[in-house]
Amino acid sequence: MHDRSSPEGGSPPRVLIADDDPDVRAVLSAQLAPDFDVIGTATDTDEAIALAAEHQADIAIVDVQMPGGGGVRATAGIRGAAPATTIVALSADESERIVLEMLKAGAVTYIRKGVGAEELTALLRESLRAQAHLPARDA
Repeated sequence: MHDRSSPEGGSPPRVLIADDDPDVRAVLSAQLAPDFDVIGTATDTDEAIALAAEHQADIAIVDVQMPGGGGVRATAGIRGAAPATTIVALSADESERIVLEMLKAGAVTYIRKGVGAEELTALLRESLRAQAHLPARDA
């Protein structure tokens, strides 16, 4: 099993991207490709949960507003199907309510759509390190 907190020592962290916008999925995949292994992309909540269960990604980027119940439902489902997966919320909407709902559901942080590759990569690495130091959540 590879060390999620220090990917430089082994294989790159495996990431799942869940967003209903194909352009967003393509941009995120391209931005992450040099440093992460994009193991799948999901277009809706159910597909995100299924891919998380199948692949047990190290990290999942989950859009707040997706068909099938949205990011809150996807986050809760991913936490149940792949409890070790670190979840990062993604959205153009930075309302406090949305951010708090995603954090309560199990996301460790939030990132706004449109950030650059360097900032995105740094945030994901920081989130993986932080998750590795958190006590296990009750299922």
